[in-house]
Amino acid sequence: MSTYQGTIKGLYIGQPKPIGPDDAPSGIFKEPVDTCLLTKTGLEGDVQVDKRVHGGPEKALYQFPSENYATLRQALPHLEDSFISGSIGENLSSESVDDTQVHIGDIVKVGGALVQVSQPRRPCWKVNHKYGNGHIAPLLMSQAISGWYYRVLEEGELQVGETFILQERLENSVAVAEVWKVFLEKLQSRLPPEAFNTNIPGLSTEWRFE
Repeated sequence: MSTYQGTIKGLYIGQPKPIGPDDAPSGIFKEPVDTCLLTKTGLEGDVQVDKRVHGGPEKALYQFPSENYATLRQALPHLEDSFISGSIGENLSSESVDDTQVHIGDIVKVGGALVQVSQPRRPCWKVNHKYGNGHIAPLLMSQAISGWYYRVLEEGELQVGETFILQERLENSVAVAEVWKVFLEKLQSRLPPEAFNTNIPGLSTEWRFE
């Protein structure tokens, strides 16, 4: 079995703040913490405002590789100073593992918790407003660097500097980045929703018939 190990570079939680022309509430604005309890529904003290697209059992923890910011800086150098860890709304900033290595359904030991990769993050319009640029969300999707969500199998304490380690990989699993490629291919070909591959082991229900 392929394996990987990375480091928790940062932990971030947030309270609702207004964003966009209509001052819609959003939890995308995060503050760093050194340690935090991960529960079945997310990091303690982190508020997810729109449960349709963030939070809940299938999207309890959002991880974004810190290395992915380099792609954003290269594509949009005038926003270089804005692309810092925690700024895209992640709960966990990581080092040494990216979207091509992590597979849907991977069971991962993160600090004192045990989690399972459930789906890629599908960035919404709030990401664009956060940086004041309409190209952010399309870039994250087209480059398959949006990061991923976990469902929590065992609650536990997380701490900056701790490791996360792959414990188990499902048979016939698919990389997080590959899910984006399949999704965009179906989207661009204008096939019906049921044409999307629903047989990816461990994939959350909401992605199965997108």
